[in-house]
Amino acid sequence: MDRRNFLKWTGATALTGFLGLNWSPKSASAGLTTLAYQGDSIYAGWLNDPQIREQFIQNTKNPYLSQVNADIKGTGKGQTAFLWKFLEQVTGRPLLPHDQQIGDCVSHGYGLGVDILTATQILKRNSPQRWIAKAATEIIYAGGRIEIAKKEYGKNWRGDGMTGTVAAEFVKRYGILLRQKYLDKWDFTLYTGQRARTLGNQGVPDELEPLCKVHPVGCVTLVQSWEEARDCIYNGYPVPLCSNQGFNTRGGRDKDGFLSPSRNPWNHCMLLAGMDDNPVRPGGLIINSWGSQWIDGPKRYEQPDGSFWADASVIDRICKQQDTVALSCYAGYPRQQLVLW
Repeated sequence: MDRRNFLKWTGATALTGFLGLNWSPKSASAGLTTLAYQGDSIYAGWLNDPQIREQFIQNTKNPYLSQVNADIKGTGKGQTAFLWKFLEQVTGRPLLPHDQQIGDCVSHGYGLGVDILTATQILKRNSPQRWIAKAATEIIYAGGRIEIAKKEYGKNWRGDGMTGTVAAEFVKRYGILLRQKYLDKWDFTLYTGQRARTLGNQGVPDELEPLCKVHPVGCVTLVQSWEEARDCIYNGYPVPLCSNQGFNTRGGRDKDGFLSPSRNPWNHCMLLAGMDDNPVRPGGLIINSWGSQWIDGPKRYEQPDGSFWADASVIDRICKQQDTVALSCYAGYPRQQLVLW
């Protein structure tokens, strides 16, 4: 099912409206889950735009990890790392995967990536930060689509979706906001697809941009291989994976917790948040944005619901589509020394 047929399918079933049709927040993930189970192609919100990627490469100093990774190259070989557990530790609860309501998967991959990066910096690097709240994905969605793609590059995308590199540029140049209230006017405490779509067509409100810029992600670089992705995860850098790689979900995860690759594409973004580079079956832990019930089957290493393992060779193919980015050096919220009296 290509993007045009997906439009027809969503209109006929009223399950989703990622490209401007009516949609039901509670059934969006159900519709995507059904498509995946049937082995259909999926458009979940990632746009494949080579021109935008080229702009990112031209505008970014050292855009490739290979240009700046001398210190970490090879460090993940034969190792394991489970970054999602840092987020669970700082929040004190199991990780719940995001549940996208429109075609904004890229913002969910980046939002969860920033959350895990924050937790990793606090616990692994002893960064002088404190945990406040999750990232507001609506701001990332609005910023990538309008502040970067439209205003900087003249792209006026119809319907939902964006590339990974415009999200990367936004979180680096503009920063992020959290799931809380701002200026007694803007309330991002709870995610809604309707707000994401509205802001995704209008952009980040001008009065909020200065607040975003206080908290940027310091470094974003393109990851081109499994080995680079593995090394990033081992060193605490989450990796949003953007590609058209699909997976077979019928039958659930296999005995090792893996999903096999599908021939039918998923135009989608998911987050790489763990790795196990064992010699028998190396692979990475991927967290989806379709809620916790879209997939079942065996799990390992206490992985979150809604996640699965993918083979190293599959992740390598994803990286070679040139829209997978590693996140590092987030300027979070400093610890406060409170004087009580």
